[in-house]
Amino acid sequence: MDSMFSLMDLVIAVCGVYILYVWYLMKFKGEIKENILLPKDVKVNRCKDKAAYIAEMAPKVLAYGCIVVVCGIIGIAEDLFHFFGNAYLIMLAAFLLATVLFVMQARKALKKYWP
Repeated sequence: MDSMFSLMDLVIAVCGVYILYVWYLMKFKGEIKENILLPKDVKVNRCKDKAAYIAEMAPKVLAYGCIVVVCGIIGIAEDLFHFFGNAYLIMLAAFLLATVLFVMQARKALKKYWP
């Protein structure tokens, strides 16, 4: 069962790295990746103010990406060394809370910048 959790934590860490890549594209190239921030039926070219959307969401994407990477790394460390104990459950709760807050912020920005 530990190998299943290790795999899950590895996937979480890799997803965090991808989220940081999405932040990089937003911040330095001005690109918005549709697959992580927008639903399938929403197109980037219909955005009311792309620069304002990027300015609003880039810090949130960076924070969320960092949280996801750290949670994935802590999860891998817990699976290998078992030194976090119950603090690991607190980290899982923080990860879930960060995910819910990020989704709420992304939906709020979606309503604000798309018709």
